[in-house]
Amino acid sequence: MVVIFHIGQAYPILNMFSYLPFLEVDIYAAQDRISSIAAEPPFLAIYLITIAGWMFSYIITEEKATKFIPMAVILVLTYFSGSRTALLVITLQLVLFFSIVGKSRQYKKYILSIGASAAFLIVLLLAVNANKVITSVTTKIESLNFQANLKKNISNKSRFGIQYASIEVFKEHPIIGAGFGQQTYEARFHYPRWATKDNYEYRDFYQNPNEKAFPPGYNLYTRLLAETGIIGTGLLLFLFYALVKQSRYLLKIARDEEYTLAIILLISFTGLIINWMQVDTFRIYGFWLCLALLIKLTGTVKKTAL
Repeated sequence: MVVIFHIGQAYPILNMFSYLPFLEVDIYAAQDRISSIAAEPPFLAIYLITIAGWMFSYIITEEKATKFIPMAVILVLTYFSGSRTALLVITLQLVLFFSIVGKSRQYKKYILSIGASAAFLIVLLLAVNANKVITSVTTKIESLNFQANLKKNISNKSRFGIQYASIEVFKEHPIIGAGFGQQTYEARFHYPRWATKDNYEYRDFYQNPNEKAFPPGYNLYTRLLAETGIIGTGLLLFLFYALVKQSRYLLKIARDEEYTLAIILLISFTGLIINWMQVDTFRIYGFWLCLALLIKLTGTVKKTAL
């Protein structure tokens, strides 16, 4: 209401959340994007990707008509968050969820109901203000064209520029990499001109000797290629493969609550693994929580099977 629709009267309500422990409302002033209680919108995107599977699962576990509300809230927040990554990843998570539950005749009617409701809502919005809706959707679609926006979008230039530099470091140290934690030191010699030209982020942050903060790697996979080479990156990819494979296996043998949890874990792992293509830190707590739950669930299902 405050950021997107510019309803100033709602700000005092929003500010009340700052009175809760550990929370502090932070309006992202750079542009009209929702940042929640985080400093920047990408952190809201990571949060939405992390909880998407849990919110979708209400369709399975809840009996009342309110079962669709959590999913609707996720989709609305994703759309208005302005995060291209969240828009792509959560769409994939939703498709994955429906592809799993759609195999059951019980849930096929829900999918049809959701589709019909979405179609009705789109028609209603077009009837109220067609031009604004079309413009908004067109803008979202155009924002996903990274190649077209590469030279005019500062964020894209920064991200792809540093990822390009990391790949160049990998080419120099393809087997074991330059050493864990060394991507920042090595990549600075490979920043491409097309990324640094007219880009204040490089000028003020990434190439500023007075800036103490490390430049982000923007991509866990290119960072590990630069730092640990084929060996380290291969080990991580094998871990991801094993987790997804185990989650799919649990879908086949689990029942009731365990089956629902297996769906949530598969959706969460899928989203978070894809999300690591735009963030380079291991400090994504949702992933490690899901890993712990997968280990626990595996033990529980095996005991039940015995």
